[in-house]
Amino acid sequence: MFSFLNGKSPFDEAEEKLEAGEVVNGRPKLPKAPAMGWQDGLFLLVIIALIVGGYEYYQYSKAKSAETFARCDAQYVAAAEKPEMLLEAEACYDSTWTLGFVSDSMEVLRQNRMGEIADKRTLMKDLLADAKLDLKDGDTAKAVKAIQEYNGPMLLVGDDVEAWKQIATMKVGETAQDSAAVAADSSVATEQK
Repeated sequence: MFSFLNGKSPFDEAEEKLEAGEVVNGRPKLPKAPAMGWQDGLFLLVIIALIVGGYEYYQYSKAKSAETFARCDAQYVAAAEKPEMLLEAEACYDSTWTLGFVSDSMEVLRQNRMGEIADKRTLMKDLLADAKLDLKDGDTAKAVKAIQEYNGPMLLVGDDVEAWKQIATMKVGETAQDSAAVAADSSVATEQK
C-alpha cells in the first residue's frame, strides 16, 4: 500500500532519481517508503472509530426502543384489569415517536394500540354528543342513563370530562331548562377548543 496523503508518491521520487542518474544493477533505484504514513494510519483509525461508534449507537438505540415498547406493552396489557391505565399506555406509545430506532413490527403495534385507544375515545365522544342532544330535546332521563351505563375507562380530556361528569350527576327530575343550560355550557366549551 502506498502513502497517498503526504502529497508525493514513491514513483515521483523514483523518477527524480532516474533523472539524477541513480541506478542499481542497471535499473532505477526505487525509494524505500513506508507502506503507510502516520497520516494514513490516523485516517484509518478515524474511519474505524466511526464504524464502531455507529454500530454501538445502533445497538443502544435498538435496545432502548425494545425496552420502551416493552414498558408500553405492559401498561396496555395491565389496562385490561385497570382501565384507567389506558391513558398512561397512550402517553407511553406517543413518546415512542422520538426514538431513534423503531422496527416495522413495533410501528404496527404502536399504530394498532393507539388506534384502539382512539376508537374507545371516539365512542365516549359519541355517547357524550348523544347525551347533549337528548338534553337539548329535554330528555334528561335518557341522557343520564346513557352516560351512567357506560362502564369503560374515562378517556375524555379537557372540557368533555366536565360535561360528562355534569350529565352523570344530574337528577332525572331536573327541568329541561337546567339540562339545556348544562348542554349549552358544555357545547360552548367544546366549540372553543
